[in-house]
Amino acid sequence: MLLIWFGFTVAQQFRKQPQWLGAVDPGHALFPVSTYFAPNPAAEDIHLLVRHQLTDGATTPWREYPVIQRRSLRQMVWHPGRRAEKALLDLSSDLTSVLRGERREEFVQTSIPYLTLLSVVSHRCPAPEGAERVQFQLVASPGRERTEEPRSILASTFHNLPK
Repeated sequence: MLLIWFGFTVAQQFRKQPQWLGAVDPGHALFPVSTYFAPNPAAEDIHLLVRHQLTDGATTPWREYPVIQRRSLRQMVWHPGRRAEKALLDLSSDLTSVLRGERREEFVQTSIPYLTLLSVVSHRCPAPEGAERVQFQLVASPGRERTEEPRSILASTFHNLPK
């Protein structure tokens, strides 16, 4: 039985999977997909920038919400902070897909990735005294390769902070 499960799991790793395998396990719960190398590796770093609007109308400077941690040897074995990094990458990828399909602001602002990012900056980013509203921006930078300037993926409008 274990050998059959192993065989199905191996078959699941290929791009062109047998059609019947999708019918047997459509959610990839029985036979996980666990490829070790990304077919399209990330070429950019994603940064989440946040600023606040104060009661007098002034805005604070953009500050980066620290998601990516400096790497250590211990993180080769244990790195729970990687989940936050992966979530940001997934959200930015999903938001980029939404923007490719629809540019209307009201549609983008009701998408799951946008609302998730708004929730993160509204509840997890420390707001200065007198802050009423928050704005976020997703920025892509070339990472270690400093050949290109960072580019903005999306800058949100200002949103009221929860009371």
